[in-house]
Amino acid sequence: MLSRSFYACLVCSVALLSSATAHRQLLQNMTEEGTSAVKATTPAAAPTGSAAAATTSNTSAGPSNLAGAPMISMAASSASAVGSPSATPKLNNTILISVDGLHSSDLTAYIALAPNSTMATLAKQGVLYPNAYLPGPSDSFPGILALTTGNNVSMTGVYYDDSYDRNLYPAGACATIGSGKPTGPNGTECLYSELQDYETFSIGGAPGVGAFKGLATNVTTLQTDFPTRGLNGTAVNESALPLDATCDPVHAWRFNQANTIFQVALAAGKRTAWIDKGPYYEVVQGQMGNGVMDLYTPEISCQCGDNQTGIPSTTITDGTGVDLAKNVTAARAYDELHVQAVINQINGKHSSGNYAMQMPNLFGLNFQAVSVGQKYAGYQNNGTAFSPGLKANLDYVDQSFARILAALNSSGNAATTGLVITAKHGQQPVTTNATLISPTPIATALKNQNISVAQFTTDDIGLIWLSRSNQTTAALTYLRTLASNTSYGILDVNQPAYYGLVSNVAGRTPDLVVVPRAGVVFASPGKKLSEHGGLMQSDLNVALMVYAPQLATAGTVYNSTVSVSQVACTTLSMIGMTCSNLTAGYAQPLPGLTALASSG
Repeated sequence: MLSRSFYACLVCSVALLSSATAHRQLLQNMTEEGTSAVKATTPAAAPTGSAAAATTSNTSAGPSNLAGAPMISMAASSASAVGSPSATPKLNNTILISVDGLHSSDLTAYIALAPNSTMATLAKQGVLYPNAYLPGPSDSFPGILALTTGNNVSMTGVYYDDSYDRNLYPAGACATIGSGKPTGPNGTECLYSELQDYETFSIGGAPGVGAFKGLATNVTTLQTDFPTRGLNGTAVNESALPLDATCDPVHAWRFNQANTIFQVALAAGKRTAWIDKGPYYEVVQGQMGNGVMDLYTPEISCQCGDNQTGIPSTTITDGTGVDLAKNVTAARAYDELHVQAVINQINGKHSSGNYAMQMPNLFGLNFQAVSVGQKYAGYQNNGTAFSPGLKANLDYVDQSFARILAALNSSGNAATTGLVITAKHGQQPVTTNATLISPTPIATALKNQNISVAQFTTDDIGLIWLSRSNQTTAALTYLRTLASNTSYGILDVNQPAYYGLVSNVAGRTPDLVVVPRAGVVFASPGKKLSEHGGLMQSDLNVALMVYAPQLATAGTVYNSTVSVSQVACTTLSMIGMTCSNLTAGYAQPLPGLTALASSG
């Protein structure tokens, strides 16, 4: 059985690094699947064509295959655990790329399979961080905020895209949005998903936006089509959002309590842009709601794929087709929107391609194809090989990287642009297919004990907000008795402090955290092979690679443990900015990024 203390130390030590010594001791006995691991003391063998052929920064080992969890060697002091500050290269532009679901081990394995790939080339010319960890939970919202704020739940207050706030009010509690006072009790679910789009399941999240309108001549953004819908032209339906005590809607960017790299960069006169998987990713805007000058967020859950082929069709706009988030092939076509949009931006155009706009200084995009491939095609041979569907999607991402680099070259921006490639979440399990267990019996069992649950958020984790927090001890005691019954899928239950998941934002911290057994996902039966959101190795240990022209440390594999939260400061540093204006969090860039010469 996995030690509960592992999770506390993983989140605290990797996210805030407050208990490095305990973390080191516990991780010697821990892997993703719950089996015993032996601490490595020598570097892992470098796959053919990987950057490891150049240099390694120390003697701790990184991942060597898909199934193996990298062993961690943490220094005794918290400062050395994240590495020393780098003399980060100064560039004009930085592109942040999140390949959702991409594990550190996936990147290593792909480079071994394709030593002449773009990923392999970038690794040879950049710096790899095989022991990079997200702060938990590993849901997309806290993940993207780790990348763009440098913080975890303690400062952002964002546990999930579906969470709870004891001080806000539910949608509909006010007669008029923006005026008056809410009626009814405070405390509400805070959901930021396709269900808050103006038109649920359409590609644009709003009526009239074609499912890939103008695909051949560049896609159309919501800012262009709907300048009056919501703040900054987003397609978020304010009538579906939680409300504050003055009846103002709480957009995702308000729900997040830490400022973002885009907000900081824009205030310093830099140009900003971001591309992600749905209108609710306005969360990256920052606390003023306007940090991103060009925000493009087509809806991944648009259900606009052709029912015969699964490929998105310009004739399906009403949500009656295939869900792109559940179709391996369609996910690549969806990602093509993102790739074309970022190429437009590199070429000095708005993401839509419809008008001129200077290339952003700080911008980026998200890929969904790998995550969808993991969930619906998966791995083979006990996690040691990619399935054909997942491999095809990895190939697509690699080819997209090549096109982005080609655009940088043709536009004359290659010498002054850096790339940060990572993932806002991992995915688990890898070595087996997920066992899907409905969380409903857990909630029902609590109800039968007269314990009322206000919100139960589940994936490969369970976050419970009770209606009455004074029932926490009773709920904890009872749920632990259920753990002996494997039908519930429970491995461990404890309070958030045990896992380092306490927020400083009032009303946000859940009462209990439920950790499922290895390979279990709390979900209704279906075709899903894996999921994210939890605290397992494969949830948190994601790919991280930094490329910049003229790096003196090019080709280095930096094996010390780093936090993915350091990406935020790194992206600012790469365009010549300090990190002092970020909300307290990681104020240092990633180590090992020494420049040969300043580019700007």
